[in-house]
Amino acid sequence: MSKNYAHTIDYSDVWKTKTGSIGFKLTNDYLFRALLQRDEKTLKALVASFLRIDPAKIRDIEVTNPIVLGEGIENKEYHLDVKVSVDNTTIDLEMQALRHKGWIERTLVYLCREFTDVNHGVPYSDVKAVWQISFCGFTLFEEKPEFLSEYMIINRKDMGQVYSDKIRISNVNLTRIDLADEDDERYGLTDWARLFKAEKWEELVMLAEKNPVVDQAVSSIWYLSEDKKIRDEIWRREDNELIQRSIDEDLAKYEQLKKDMDSMQKRYDKTKQEYDKTKQEYDKTKQDNEKLKQESLNKDAEIIRLRQELAELKK
Repeated sequence: MSKNYAHTIDYSDVWKTKTGSIGFKLTNDYLFRALLQRDEKTLKALVASFLRIDPAKIRDIEVTNPIVLGEGIENKEYHLDVKVSVDNTTIDLEMQALRHKGWIERTLVYLCREFTDVNHGVPYSDVKAVWQISFCGFTLFEEKPEFLSEYMIINRKDMGQVYSDKIRISNVNLTRIDLADEDDERYGLTDWARLFKAEKWEELVMLAEKNPVVDQAVSSIWYLSEDKKIRDEIWRREDNELIQRSIDEDLAKYEQLKKDMDSMQKRYDKTKQEYDKTKQEYDKTKQDNEKLKQESLNKDAEIIRLRQELAELKK
């Protein structure tokens, strides 16, 4: 099968003269897609970091869902994942800067859909492994934050017993690089995270000085961002992200307002119940008082009658 990109982008150090703000986020999913689709060296290096191997050991790698870079994507929800075929494994790479309400369910749907995409007659034992790798700009589980979270099907009673490693999920938390361990550093995962989180060219220069893989990647990023059509799409995705952030913030405010209103309604209902109960008790007490008052009047009348009768008898 032929490659769907022409060649690896030639290296240039022109970008090292740039200073100040990069001007766009490196977590931009369109830029992420363009980088991995056009630069085979960077793609191999990124995949090798997760495989914990030397990039040179990856002989053949291919993006199986290419897009025409520079063409417009009108739908802001367009899924810009990068599907890669490596040996007998399909790897789905994705940049997800914003928290998605159904993120966990979405990853499972995409993963299982890819895993069950089997040609008729293929033995089940030959089904390709599927691995989803996501760079996330949020913490997946707030109660247990991690830099790198990795999941597969295991025995609940014996965590060391793997049922199958043909379905795997890895999440890199770009907001918690501080939680990375020695392996994350050794295989360059932290460098990828720092690359995508960088905001200034000076940060990239410092990273590139320590890691030639990052040097190549930044050179390619600079090259791609100089293409007007690609740059326009990068900005379009940036604008869509701002719109989505605004929508998410408004939705969060609405949800909070709704919670506050629900809380107020509950307090109102509770207060009303207490009022109704107090009123019932008051009405009952009032009725009891009226009854006692009537009984007292009746007794007074009885006493007056008895006095009258006693007076008649004395005559």
